[in-house]
Amino acid sequence: MQPIFEDEAAAESAGIAKRKLLVPIDDSSESEKALAWAMEEMYREGDEIHLVHVVPKLQMGACFGAPPVDFLPQQDPIAYDQLVKQAEAFIQMRFLPSLNSLRVHPIVHIVKAEVDTESIGTVLCRKAESLDAAAIVVSCEARSRLQEFFLGSITNFCTHHSKRPVLVVK
Repeated sequence: MQPIFEDEAAAESAGIAKRKLLVPIDDSSESEKALAWAMEEMYREGDEIHLVHVVPKLQMGACFGAPPVDFLPQQDPIAYDQLVKQAEAFIQMRFLPSLNSLRVHPIVHIVKAEVDTESIGTVLCRKAESLDAAAIVVSCEARSRLQEFFLGSITNFCTHHSKRPVLVVK
């Protein structure tokens, strides 16, 4: 068991690295609850909090061409910029005030990816690996059993595929 140090400098001189906690977020009360739990139960002074939000990789726009090409999917940069601005807005409104009051300055990652369960889960697991995160703190999604059966669950995906500990907040 590692000792708990009162002084951050003493912890650094003893060779204890700061932990990185990854909290996936969306514009939901479940995400707020997961972050609050992480801050109350896991966070230690000096830890890094990484908030991760996934936006859709490809907003389809139509481009009609000459035969035989009838339809070419193209990314709509205006729609993508709008999604990023919406994400930044809800993060600033929903998550940053509580962290700022604790004098915690999170690192926010807005990641462009496919938005199916497996893709988002893969993004989260890879991000946790690349950060060498101590844990992924994820909320339990409010879905019926039927919805979870057909749509899957990002939480379920992470618990089965992550190489890092996954804490599920209900």
